[in-house]
Amino acid sequence: DISEDRELTTGPYAYVKVSEGCNRKCTFCIIPTLRGTQRSRPVGDICAESEKLVKKGVKEIILTAENTTDYGQDMAGETGFETVLEQLSGTLCDEDAWIRFLYTHPKTLTADVVRTVRDCSNICSYYDVPIQHASSKILKRMGRPYTREDLETLFKTIREIDPDAALRTTLIVGFPGETEDDFQELLDFVKTVRFDHLGVFTYSDSEDLKSHRLAGQVDPETMEKRHDIIMAAQAEISESFNEKYVGQVLDVLVEENTEPGVYIGRTRFQAPEVDGMTFIYADSLEINAWVKVKITDAFEYDIAGEIA
Repeated sequence: DISEDRELTTGPYAYVKVSEGCNRKCTFCIIPTLRGTQRSRPVGDICAESEKLVKKGVKEIILTAENTTDYGQDMAGETGFETVLEQLSGTLCDEDAWIRFLYTHPKTLTADVVRTVRDCSNICSYYDVPIQHASSKILKRMGRPYTREDLETLFKTIREIDPDAALRTTLIVGFPGETEDDFQELLDFVKTVRFDHLGVFTYSDSEDLKSHRLAGQVDPETMEKRHDIIMAAQAEISESFNEKYVGQVLDVLVEENTEPGVYIGRTRFQAPEVDGMTFIYADSLEINAWVKVKITDAFEYDIAGEIA
């Protein structure tokens, strides 16, 4: 029962599921077989659980699902993910907390969702969009219902509507049938879109995957080379993004004190566990609190600064 109360907390933040299961048919995934079809939670339950967590001291609510923006497709009426965001933002409007959402799907991350994020000050302008690939041929083999052109339009739309947007994606290299040309198309897409954050996985084969039966399996050595090439390109992009923050004063959520005079925290454009972090040079900061930090240094994935 996904409506039951749950507390998926890790320090200052907590994960709240908006739905369980998946109706998608990606050839590299068995989640629909394991977890069944999508079941969306009532918006009221999501808001009530989130409010309870914030009252207990959680500073960041992170909405999750197999595909968060698919929310409501199993419900009658016009209840989309933007409804969840609007109502949750209103529920927490008087609270000292951020709202973040992960695992969107490119087909259902709509302009309405982006406008809602832009207009709600307590929702992080952070878009986690696992595209998996950018070659239309490979996307079709993956069972992903969009093309490179669709992705180009999506990211252009996000940045036009919400100029403060931070973009994150996840990719798979070495999918069966991925040629050198397909990989170069993916690399070009990464360099063109310039994601703030990016993760890459090499394709993992298994007999129970539909993709196992596809021709053109890529050898592990080639996969690893392609992985390293993408990550090297992303490191340069990430560092260039981080350099623009030098001299700026940012809100940072303090999460831990790693050594005397050094704290670790996150900004609105840094999600926990998957992105870089913000080092804060200071004494006697309160954990689980926001501070103003003037950024003084930028690295490949992290930034650092002092109390403003």
